[in-house]
Amino acid sequence: MIDAPPQPGATLPSSADLVEDVMERWPQTVPVFVKHRMACPGCLMAGFQTVADAAEIYGLDTAALLDAFARAIAGDAPTP
Repeated sequence: MIDAPPQPGATLPSSADLVEDVMERWPQTVPVFVKHRMACPGCLMAGFQTVADAAEIYGLDTAALLDAFARAIAGDAPTP
């Protein structure tokens, strides 16, 4: 899968964004990672892996994960 590079000033995370950058820029996404049982919060690899990498490692659909991020950023809390 070829991802477009992150866009400066983007209002939502992309699959090419580093996981660490996503969590720092949009802290509302941290509960999404936790909900999906991803160990990304606190993981040393978060600064090296993209959202697409993490989704693949955890067997998740990247588009669905990005949609969950968008909903969290918009204020829709993830369901437990």
